[in-house]
Amino acid sequence: MKYIAFLIIVVLFGFGCQTKETIKHEFLKVSKNGRYLEDKNDKPFLYLGCTAWELFHKLNREEATEYLTNRKEKGFTVIQAVVLAEQDGLRKPNFYGDSALIAFDPTKPNEKYFEHVDLIVNKAEELGLYIGMLPTWGDKVPNTIGGEGPVIFTPENARKYGEYLGQRYKDKPIIWILGGDRTVDSDTAFLIWKNMAEGLKQVTRENI
Repeated sequence: MKYIAFLIIVVLFGFGCQTKETIKHEFLKVSKNGRYLEDKNDKPFLYLGCTAWELFHKLNREEATEYLTNRKEKGFTVIQAVVLAEQDGLRKPNFYGDSALIAFDPTKPNEKYFEHVDLIVNKAEELGLYIGMLPTWGDKVPNTIGGEGPVIFTPENARKYGEYLGQRYKDKPIIWILGGDRTVDSDTAFLIWKNMAEGLKQVTRENI
């Protein structure tokens, strides 16, 4: 049986585009021994993460700014959050009344929802934080554990969704994480996660 508690795929990057409000991020890569992340000078990166799974889904912009500022002050370096959140993240809209997807279709992202995600990602960048971004919680992929769901992913639309996210955030300090408290207990589920990762990598490969 394959497990996917948290598979961090090799699409890890920070960026040097810097305004006077923005802290410069370093490029990240997986170390040669595969055991940690490091910067472009081969110096180990301290991954001190804080879990905020519902950050994009439940918080408004002021709350998100307050939270991110607090985490930065406390020394965290990575904020882990889910785009398609666990707590009924497809049926329940965000604070502003915007759902993540149109008609539960991963190939039809709602621009208004993702503009809110953009603002939070940009604020994290200003503060010098990385976002450990999960494209979806595991209950949206076929599994035997179940959950809020609904199950919406197929191998075909998972790749397209990965490409969409990769293209949208390829110039942002994102550490991509595939997972969400589910076992990969079928060939279909494995192919969905694999295709999603390949979709992300296809768009961001130049930054690896």
